[in-house]
Amino acid sequence: MSLHEQYIFPLQPHLPPPDWPALDALLLEKGFVISPRGSDVPAWALNELRHRLCQALDCQLVWREGAQTTGDVLRDYVGAGTLPEGLPIRDDMTMAETLQLLARHDICSLIKEKSDHCTWHSPAYKLGPAAVALLSEEGARYYEEAPDRFHLTLLAYDGPHPSVCVGENLEPPCLPGSDEPLAALPPFESHVDFIGAAFEDPGAQWYCEQTGQNYHLLDLDWQYSLGFGFRMIRLQGMDQDSTMRLAQAIGELVGQPMGCSHLHL
Repeated sequence: MSLHEQYIFPLQPHLPPPDWPALDALLLEKGFVISPRGSDVPAWALNELRHRLCQALDCQLVWREGAQTTGDVLRDYVGAGTLPEGLPIRDDMTMAETLQLLARHDICSLIKEKSDHCTWHSPAYKLGPAAVALLSEEGARYYEEAPDRFHLTLLAYDGPHPSVCVGENLEPPCLPGSDEPLAALPPFESHVDFIGAAFEDPGAQWYCEQTGQNYHLLDLDWQYSLGFGFRMIRLQGMDQDSTMRLAQAIGELVGQPMGCSHLHL
């Protein structure tokens, strides 16, 4: 089964990164996302909870069509005999509150929300009306058919190295304004080597003899195929046009230009 994810990220990872927790609060305030409580916890997050319970409890995966809250998922595992009767389950819990409940009762205390090894992450969110309004015609049609397939998570990486989001669809870059892939980027042996150099030093640059200019990694046009940096927004369900519209809106919120990419595995 193929994985398709879209990413939004600052285009200047060599500069101090924007405040992602502040953006998280702003996206909630402006209605780009919905507070993930009760039936507004995304279906993707509920499925993650099912799989993590299965792993932590060393039991079979329990899945029931129609489950809408973390409370529903917990009751399904109670019914399967793998969680104890009497667990004080509520239907208005967030994912974080659900994990805290399990930890307080010495159940699955090692379960963590999926974070992709980042240093901070938001909850997974359903799209709010402000984000839905930015969907392309095709994206809006798909959203009407399957809104549960859309979700958004903010990820921050504060280690020495940025996150690199590449898949089978990675393309050689082009100069800005060109659609001709660069055949070579000397002294780098390939475009992948330039990515590696920027991973070690985000300030790394490539000098182009043709234009007489230096380019940071994301100054080049990677044909929507490279996600790179210390701040990421991971999206599922979005098409390219919708992602680009949302990237522009987020860039206006944080005061920095944003890029976006598609990862296909």
